Amino acid sequence: MYMAGRSRFYSEKPYVIKNCIDQRKEIFVAKVKGYFPKSEYNNLLALPPIFRNIEIQNKEEVIGEYMYSQAQKHSLPMTKKDRKLTTLLDTNGQFMIFNNYYLWLLIDLGFIITDYKAIAVFEKNAAYEPFVRTMMNLRIQAILAGSTKEKFYKLIINSSYGYDTLNTEKFGKIKMLDKAGTFIAQHHPNHMGTKRISANIFAVQLKPKTATCFTSIQSGVFTLDNAKYWYLNYIYNFMYKCLDRKRFHFVLADTDSIYIAISGDPTKDCHQQFEAIVKDKQFYDQHVYNYLPDPNKDIYDYKKIL
Repeated sequence: MYMAGRSRFYSEKPYVIKNCIDQRKEIFVAKVKGYFPKSEYNNLLALPPIFRNIEIQNKEEVIGEYMYSQAQKHSLPMTKKDRKLTTLLDTNGQFMIFNNYYLWLLIDLGFIITDYKAIAVFEKNAAYEPFVRTMMNLRIQAILAGSTKEKFYKLIINSSYGYDTLNTEKFGKIKMLDKAGTFIAQHHPNHMGTKRISANIFAVQLKPKTATCFTSIQSGVFTLDNAKYWYLNYIYNFMYKCLDRKRFHFVLADTDSIYIAISGDPTKDCHQQFEAIVKDKQFYDQHVYNYLPDPNKDIYDYKKIL
């Protein structure tokens, strides 16, 4: 799996965009609009595969009766729109950006593109791989030595293409001010919101005047979309193909982890993994240790890079 390097070309011509997507040779970021047909819903509804931030209107028919009643009960603002990370079965009637790996996976799952907006094609590179492998080996050595440096190396890997690619333009600065300072701040053009902390102390949020980004934008986009690719590839191309889907349920999904409730063998402990719910034993045995650690091997296998 490659990362994006220097830009090769950009195009807004639909036939160019479609050809790049269909040929599956280049690495790119494409802006498209599309949906999954209803015939795919039964396969996708347990965990819709489009992970994107969208604006949510705080209406009962949108957020549900329970959430709406709780918001009213606690006097939360109901008129403004909120941006929420959401799992979707379509692009919500708008153009969305996907990198090539993520978009190809969606297409393989039945995604239909209805409109093409733009595409940016990049040079391929694997320059990040030696860094990851070096840091991971140092982390494993620290674990074997019982050293606290393990957490240090983990932090280096996790933050190298995470924090650096945050769009700080979207994050406000919060100041603790008294009534006089709050009054002045609320008249500032960068004022975003105010919350009372005590009788004379207020938390005032201001939009920053400048934004920083230490990593190229395309590297950040590819890191985030590649993570979604591996996340969904594991679920749709491994779990769904060999496990009994009636015996596991997705409880919670986070940025880089997922919590699954499994109806396994009650006589065995948590180390049984998926053994009790396997439907296709041949497929499971062939692919399981491409994704999960082999209990018969050492920590180098447990911390292997997929």
